[in-house]
Amino acid sequence: MIIFSDLDNCMLDSRYTASELRNFVRGLISRGIKLAIVSSKTEREIIYHLEELGIAAAYAAENGCLIVVGGKRYESGTTSDVIKKDLLKLAQISGVEIELLSEMENEEIKRLTNLPEHIIPLAKERDFSQPFRIVGCNQDKFSEELRSLGYSVMLGGRFYQISKGCSKGKAVRIIRKHISGYAIGIGESENDFPMLDECDYPVILRNECSSKYRRFKGYGPRAWEKAVKKVIEEING
Repeated sequence: MIIFSDLDNCMLDSRYTASELRNFVRGLISRGIKLAIVSSKTEREIIYHLEELGIAAAYAAENGCLIVVGGKRYESGTTSDVIKKDLLKLAQISGVEIELLSEMENEEIKRLTNLPEHIIPLAKERDFSQPFRIVGCNQDKFSEELRSLGYSVMLGGRFYQISKGCSKGKAVRIIRKHISGYAIGIGESENDFPMLDECDYPVILRNECSSKYRRFKGYGPRAWEKAVKKVIEEING
């Protein structure tokens, strides 16, 4: 059995730490259950949270553009430098003011996201994505223009996530080639749907908009742990 999971609003609490799940996750692994992190976060952020949990696990960073599993690294998608050029060029043509997370002052990022100071530098080191925010109006129009260039655009919190040529769904397929077993998927937003669609038992936390997946109320580590326990019970029942 393998659990594919997002981090935000799933394994992380409001302080952006996964430490509350340390004992529970280590207990799962001792029973032979694998964990794979599939997140929009950077590789350094994911490694930090895996160290909090005290485990090694497969992971897919930046919405699946970087995958590490079985001692191998898979990279796909448009690089962050190219994305940045396209963003700035389109913003200039469209007359839209944008702010790139990678170029913002740490204090401003903390104000907007509540990320702890020690994690902000990890979040800014991106290879295949460029989180950004739009200042003012024309947000929907700008997003559609980006999609017309082949970009995937998702709004998560205060920032849009943008990437091209990779997806969480593709990441799950690659990881499953290395790790066999019944796959549980746990996410909490539309950005997780491609991941959930590749799993045998997809679970969505707090999201009331989709009836495609098994739904659980609440979000964060406590809801995540409760959902995992219930799903395993149902599978083994």
